Amino acid sequence: NWGQPELPKKAERVYGKPGKGDLTGLYLDREGKVQTIHYRMPDTKAEKGQSSSAGDSLIDDDSTVAKSRPDVTQKGQDMIGDFRTDALHEALARAPIEDDMLMALLVLAFAGSNVRVDSGAGGMLYGGSRFGRHAARLFTEDGRLSFDTDTVRGAARAALIDALSCRRGMSNSGVISRVAGEAIGADSFLPNMGTEDFLVCLSRQSLEDTAKGVGIQPSARVRDTRAELVGHFAGEAVLVHPTALFAPDPEEIAALLRHGDHGGDG
Repeated sequence: NWGQPELPKKAERVYGKPGKGDLTGLYLDREGKVQTIHYRMPDTKAEKGQSSSAGDSLIDDDSTVAKSRPDVTQKGQDMIGDFRTDALHEALARAPIEDDMLMALLVLAFAGSNVRVDSGAGGMLYGGSRFGRHAARLFTEDGRLSFDTDTVRGAARAALIDALSCRRGMSNSGVISRVAGEAIGADSFLPNMGTEDFLVCLSRQSLEDTAKGVGIQPSARVRDTRAELVGHFAGEAVLVHPTALFAPDPEEIAALLRHGDHGGDG
């Protein structure tokens, strides 16, 4: 209709600031002027049985009496969601936030229903329940957010343990986990790698370099060199192979910085 913008099927109008991935359309208003409208397409199909006309009065199947109309229609709730999000992001960017509050908010953010983390930590908890238990520690008995520093610190540490992982596979956090490990001195917590299980994973050249590094002359047979190393590190001596250290490759850091230059919202 003239002056009434018609969005694509299942599109959701954006009433606040458009974000990445949001689409922009043009239409003529009732005065014939060109106007702009922002909208986004849903990631998943709408649930079956969802009302196609949000906010309309509903009629009971067994009665001719219309149900009470809510104070705010679904469209109004969408607008409120956009307004709240813009205000929240503006406050997070500009409002003064103390360190303990900031840590508490980070823990809460991990527990959000829109966050999924493939954790490298153990346990049988998945999805929101994994981080929900950390967020629960931040509330008092009367449901208020707690700012007790020790509690916040403990919850933040627990949330970070669930979030950061160097394990190979789905849970790998990438270079971020390496940066975090180097920043907090995690190298000193690495175990002794002078064991048969690990040393058998080394190439001959790497094994011999390791042996020379501790004053052992490599033998003609690899297994003999390995056996001497296992014996050497069976006591108080500890082996931490250089490739296991947390310090990331400078090229990975450069790639991360490039990503930040092009992908950040400021």
